[in-house]
Amino acid sequence: MLKKCQLCLCKSELCNSHAIPDSVFRSLFKQGNGQAIELSSGEFIPNRKSQDSWATAQLCSECEVKLNITYDQYGLNLLRGKVGKVVRHEDGVHFSNIDSLKFKSFVLSIFWRGAVSEHENYRTIQVAPRFLELIRSSLVRKDNVSKNSCTVIVQRLMDTTEGGFDESNLRNFVVSPFPRKYEVRGQFYSSISMIFLGFYFEIFYSPIRSSDKVSKFALGSSRTTYITPYIEITEIPEVFDLMVSSLRKEHQGLSNV
Repeated sequence: MLKKCQLCLCKSELCNSHAIPDSVFRSLFKQGNGQAIELSSGEFIPNRKSQDSWATAQLCSECEVKLNITYDQYGLNLLRGKVGKVVRHEDGVHFSNIDSLKFKSFVLSIFWRGAVSEHENYRTIQVAPRFLELIRSSLVRKDNVSKNSCTVIVQRLMDTTEGGFDESNLRNFVVSPFPRKYEVRGQFYSSISMIFLGFYFEIFYSPIRSSDKVSKFALGSSRTTYITPYIEITEIPEVFDLMVSSLRKEHQGLSNV
């Protein structure tokens, strides 16, 4: 049955498309002998194993390939240290010799695919159609999304607690998007956060123009370099609450893992 492709808007046979790239989930499943451990914030939903990669019928085959080649390959290779130069410093991970605007477009392409997805794990992404259309039209043209359209912050996960997660554990941690609201100098901002491959991505729907730390680490402010500051995974309230809830379920026997 022909359905409208969310990207080119033409009717076609649709692929089983992913927002967070399929290779991220394949790596998870490989580590877990074909399955990953799924934790839910739902009070009565048990910890369980899953093979769900959060895919839905979304894009035609041509658009699927376009996004994979134009954005996913570059962004994933950068996050895996295969693009440019990567050096760790006390203030964060320093990337150089990169195209930061293309990297930003990669993050926004995942955000856009999540926003138009019908999968339940992306339902928290609720954003104005005008913003989604801005991203869609840029992706169709294979252009980088406008530098001043929004603010994207990327941070490197770490866990310095005793007996905590090591780097390999953190890279195999995927969290469905969650919303936040901020007040910065009297201005209110909304954002959506995503976690995968050991990084914490936060997309603000509007640009933040100030000298604050937020704008200092805005992706795309420098064309060829970027610093991802470190963030303790236990300092992300949404993630910490999920871990506490999952541990409680384990003690209550509400676990199929």
